[in-house]
Amino acid sequence: MDGQAAGKVSRSAPLAASGYGIVMEPAVAQLRAELIAALAGHEDELCRAIRRIPANAAQPLQFEIDDLYFGVTLCATEETILPGEWLDLALTPDWFARVETAGADAISLIAAEMCPWFAECWHAAGGASVYGRAYLFFHLRPHRRYDLQQRLWV
Repeated sequence: MDGQAAGKVSRSAPLAASGYGIVMEPAVAQLRAELIAALAGHEDELCRAIRRIPANAAQPLQFEIDDLYFGVTLCATEETILPGEWLDLALTPDWFARVETAGADAISLIAAEMCPWFAECWHAAGGASVYGRAYLFFHLRPHRRYDLQQRLWV
């Protein structure tokens, strides 16, 4: 990955197999671009939070995403990795309304971008080499997990 050595994340490539079946209409493509930019603005914050996780943390690590505010918590310790409402504050105030107007599903769009972004940050911060396997899931969908090591839905 370009920039990985410097701890930077590259998210310019489209997600071909997100598993959420997103149709990329022009309005949705614009919303996706705005979401990617909002995520990119929090890469350093997420990488720092990952590096603060104790090396002896329970394995495999599990991270839970709040379906309403998109805060992320480390399940074993309930430590906040990303605070609630961070994404809402990073996006324009009308972003969610525009998603609805475009006929898209906000959680599906966010999951399709946020989970791979989190995995890229996980790898850039050294999470894969320090902790091994780890999973990310949405609170209301605990049966559907994103494998951060393999960068895919399981």
